Amino acid sequence: MRFLVLALALLAGLKIWIQDTVYRSAAEEAIVLAYRARAADACAGASHPALAPDRGAPADWSSGAEPRVTVGNPALGVHVWDVDNALWNARFRQPYLVLAAPGAGLACTYDILAATATIARS
Repeated sequence: MRFLVLALALLAGLKIWIQDTVYRSAAEEAIVLAYRARAADACAGASHPALAPDRGAPADWSSGAEPRVTVGNPALGVHVWDVDNALWNARFRQPYLVLAAPGAGLACTYDILAATATIARS
């Protein structure tokens, strides 16, 4: 009887994990499809001469490496316990789309809610 209860608990845990994984991958794919073009345009407009690619050609944000979706911007200096800070949501809750320029060593972080982009060396 214990084995049956343990097996059912394991199957229930496995079912929950699979559903969560499928949901997260589908949500990430939908976000990338919806915002990739906007992110590429914002990243192209946010070019900074000091961060020019190593080869001298402008970075191609529209194609290249697979983009990834992140939650929160670790570049912001806000602590978890500082919930009254105006940037707390941007640091820990807002979604970002990160595009990497192939071969240029640059990464563009697109803030989906604010529709702004920042470029940094990766």
